[in-house]
Amino acid sequence: MEQKTLFEIPIYSMSEKEFNKRWNNKKTNLYNTFINSGHTDDSAKSGISAICFPHCLWRYNQIVGFIKISVSKHDVWFDIYRSLDKIYYADSKQKHFIQDIHANGTHFYVSNPIDTEIKEAIRECLKGIEKDHLRKSFYVDYSTFNNIFDYINIEQIMKTL
Repeated sequence: MEQKTLFEIPIYSMSEKEFNKRWNNKKTNLYNTFINSGHTDDSAKSGISAICFPHCLWRYNQIVGFIKISVSKHDVWFDIYRSLDKIYYADSKQKHFIQDIHANGTHFYVSNPIDTEIKEAIRECLKGIEKDHLRKSFYVDYSTFNNIFDYINIEQIMKTL
């Protein structure tokens, strides 16, 4: 059965806001340590930059999984790939390896594809995936998905398969 992948939606260990909050706390503590050790303001900032960069960059560096959305002639499939690690730190050099979790119930059949109904069902399935298969602390980044989702004719794609 031929399938086409339409989207791969990244999953982060935490939101960008939470990540930046943690890093700002760490940077403040480092700054105070530098200043208390006799460093100048410029020297402290330079040291913080050398220590923290690029670990303090959120986008793409903190991805711990993704949701793949594919379609066939009469089905929409959701594959969930994520790390099975238990703990995630904002300040970590540890790689979180991603694997397919083979989640049950993450696909639906479409007998007569109608684009608006397919899109509504996709959004409902994504809510269910977040609720049933992901931690509450995880952040699913729908930004790119939301930018293009309404402009894609999924019905037409399914009919070409």
